[in-house]
Amino acid sequence: MARVDWTPWLILGLGALLRFVLLSMKPPHFDEGINGWFVDQMARTGFYRYDPTNYHGPLHFYVLFLAQTLFGRHVWALRLPVVLGSIAALWMTLRFEPLVGRKTSRLAALAMAVSPGFIFYARYAIHEVWLLCFSMLFVVGLLGLWKRGTRGYLWCVGMGVAGMILTKETYIIHIGCAAIAAGVLWVSHKITPLLDLQRARQEWDLADLATVIGVGAIAIVFFYSGTFLNMPGLRGLYQTFSTWYQTGAKGNGHEKPWPYWLELVIRYEWPVLIGFVLCLACQFFRNFAIRYLAIYGIGIFAAYSIVNYKTPWCIISIVWPFLFVFAAAVTSLSVPRKAFFIMAGAIAGFVLGALLSYPIQSSAVKDVCGWSTYLVGAVRVTLAGACTSPTCGEIGERLYTAAIVGALLGGAAGFYLGSLAAVTDELMKSVRRAATGLALLFSLSMAIWLNYFRCSTDTEPYVYVQTYNDIYRLTRPVLALAYHNPSYYGMTGHMIRTSAYPFPWILGDFPNIGYYEHNDVPGKLDADFLLVQRDRVADVEKKLHESYFTEPLTIRPYQDTSKLFLNAKTFGRFFHGDQPTFVGKPDAAPAAR
Repeated sequence: MARVDWTPWLILGLGALLRFVLLSMKPPHFDEGINGWFVDQMARTGFYRYDPTNYHGPLHFYVLFLAQTLFGRHVWALRLPVVLGSIAALWMTLRFEPLVGRKTSRLAALAMAVSPGFIFYARYAIHEVWLLCFSMLFVVGLLGLWKRGTRGYLWCVGMGVAGMILTKETYIIHIGCAAIAAGVLWVSHKITPLLDLQRARQEWDLADLATVIGVGAIAIVFFYSGTFLNMPGLRGLYQTFSTWYQTGAKGNGHEKPWPYWLELVIRYEWPVLIGFVLCLACQFFRNFAIRYLAIYGIGIFAAYSIVNYKTPWCIISIVWPFLFVFAAAVTSLSVPRKAFFIMAGAIAGFVLGALLSYPIQSSAVKDVCGWSTYLVGAVRVTLAGACTSPTCGEIGERLYTAAIVGALLGGAAGFYLGSLAAVTDELMKSVRRAATGLALLFSLSMAIWLNYFRCSTDTEPYVYVQTYNDIYRLTRPVLALAYHNPSYYGMTGHMIRTSAYPFPWILGDFPNIGYYEHNDVPGKLDADFLLVQRDRVADVEKKLHESYFTEPLTIRPYQDTSKLFLNAKTFGRFFHGDQPTFVGKPDAAPAAR
């Protein structure tokens, strides 16, 4: 045991601990409810029917189906595969060691292990972790083929591409940016030569390439065709792009301004932010893999910023290259003085640009706040990683534009001053160590605060369309009754409202629960429980005859509050002798003969 290098295992253990602890503490997200419902349909039909308008590949649903079949229909089982996928991404980060060095790969893995976002979205049963894993597999394969040329790296490229195609239509962005980054790297090499760009002798042949392509193609056909039970699903491989393009351009309710990803990074991801800024000095990195990752990361970041449709969980598949840039700068034996001043100048320029952005703001902003008020608002917006100021309104887009221009100018000034200023190596090392410790400590603190104390607080930008804890007012008593007496699985319930997810999945084992949208109503309204949309409460109450305990219940943000009715006969034990808060009209007496 003394000969075992425990550092990688400690990093993986820390990452696993932060991802597994209290995994089911927050209610199922709306998307988790949808994904779980799809898994339930698979149990009935025998396959997943791919829909190109769903914007997601089929692989995730088969993984969830396996987990739910093995471990049961509950949120812990649904989230388990994604947690394991996130741990696999940590392991993948360590696999970059032959390309970027041991210390760099380990520090990048540690930064990912304690990242608020990488932890937060590892605790959701959504697709993004698989895109993270397969994009990393794809990139490590590309770099490994150039550096080592082995068959193993060829398989990494092939399976990475196949996995991305099976996961999400945005794979096209990652493949396109990887190709463009290779061209930019060549130009970069001509400007500042790299030390290790010599291409290795390739150890694979055309038969190996054909095998990799064949396995990837079979996997794609197998899953998109619904395990050969829905062959028309293969057409979705190309049909999806027309729908995806329209959604990406319009936003469909999820449109965000271009600085959205930058706002999230400033608010939550300080190691990523340091890596992002260091990309300005990527010419000083002599390791071809780090310089490539810096260029590729900027390309991905820019591409996703252009797309209007933005949801926060995408960030984990966008920013991971910056963790390697951050780690490489920290672990390098020495940092060129010019690179140090470029970063310092960029940070100073960013702050100054943000503070001096008032002149380029719209007249609407200038009408409601003067310069002094704006300065206060600009500081708060920048520190909070937001776009909107309570006093000045929407200022983020122009503020961050000015800040980025300021960062570029500051970086240029730092490049010039770096050859003039006298700064000792010891001072630069001290600054690096302090920045590294502060960034990692901030990440860990924010990760714990977000994931264990504010995981369903909708004022947190990462907490997006998250189901409220209100749903426990219904699910806890219903599931408790069924747990202690299985006959309660037969209880009757009416969901009289639009978009009741995630209830259809949470209560999927209860066959007598009906879902009624728009003007649909059940024949008999009295039931063991009802959840009624606010604008339909009055009509429903007129037709109820039994007694109920009532409570307001809001499923998620941007949805009106419903009224929950719990039948006093069924749920009276949970109210400890309290009187029902609603008593219906008694049934009319039968007519006398």
